[in-house]
Amino acid sequence: MLPTLQRLLLTVAYGSPRKADGAFRSEQVRKLLLIRRNGIGDMICTLPLIRNIRAAWPKVQIDVLASESNACVLENLKLVDHIFLYRRGKGLLRNHYFNLPHVLRPIHEQSHDLMIAVKGGFSPLLGTVAFATRIPWRLGYVPSRGHPMDFCFNLKVELPVEREHQVESCLRFLKPLGIPQTSCDLSIHLDPAHVQFADEELKAAGVNAGKVVLFNISSERGESRWNSVAIAQTAQQLEKEFQLPMVVCGLARDREALKEAQRISAGAIRRAVEPPSIHHFAALAARSRFLVCGDGGPMHVGAAVGVPVFVLFSATDPQIWRPYGVPFACVQKGRFVTDLTPTEVVAKIRDWLPTLP
Repeated sequence: MLPTLQRLLLTVAYGSPRKADGAFRSEQVRKLLLIRRNGIGDMICTLPLIRNIRAAWPKVQIDVLASESNACVLENLKLVDHIFLYRRGKGLLRNHYFNLPHVLRPIHEQSHDLMIAVKGGFSPLLGTVAFATRIPWRLGYVPSRGHPMDFCFNLKVELPVEREHQVESCLRFLKPLGIPQTSCDLSIHLDPAHVQFADEELKAAGVNAGKVVLFNISSERGESRWNSVAIAQTAQQLEKEFQLPMVVCGLARDREALKEAQRISAGAIRRAVEPPSIHHFAALAARSRFLVCGDGGPMHVGAAVGVPVFVLFSATDPQIWRPYGVPFACVQKGRFVTDLTPTEVVAKIRDWLPTLP
């Protein structure tokens, strides 16, 4: 009774999906919509899925509904045809459910044949978004024990029993589409201007590419941020023991923390940088010996440019969210990165450095 009532309520609120005729056949797909909201790391972990679909279906129109924060990952990759932004409204429209008709209006005009709700798990909100697209074939994760809103998807992937990386969870969507996995490419595109920016910043810092540690101080989550004193002390130890100076970077809102870390580092931090985009940050990371950051989007940017990444993890599960496909090490202690000491971090780096290529 409950699923029937929920289906009725969603139909009244958002309309009914177009009818899916017969069994799903890939040759029916002319237009595909992928939904990937949330942060930069989420979109980077989705790139292998998009690349495999594009390789298998070169003539299919592939569109993405992205968040305002992660759409930038797709810039200049030429993998998708259109990017629709999931913008939050104001007032009552701050509510996802009230805002959906406005968000999905341009998508309804496209008449997609298939949509994929990309997430490494089931979400009632994402199920609602999938249903509200009105697209006939809707692919997404559902719990093995079922859920009252399973009806939002008519192509279903059961949640894996074992914990696995987000990239691997995303790639599971290939099987019901009949698409073989031919690559696992997370790379993003860097323009010459991005590379030039990184080279100029390193020159201004007086350091050479490949012989500097880049520390990203920014994080959307407070529990994943380290303090300036700890960063400065770590920089001093890394330069003294390994002759590796540090460059710190972050967003404009982190400016005071960046300046403080540099000021109290006694010269171990050679420069504080505010990259104007994730691509400028990625170019800096690509020029470093390794990247140090909290758990979040920056570690996935490091993976996207193939640089070793050392992560200060809060309560996030490294098995699911570690930087994928690159040399990686981490320290984790409690729920907050601030629980970690510079001595503990440097000790782990000391063990990890000899393993790097």
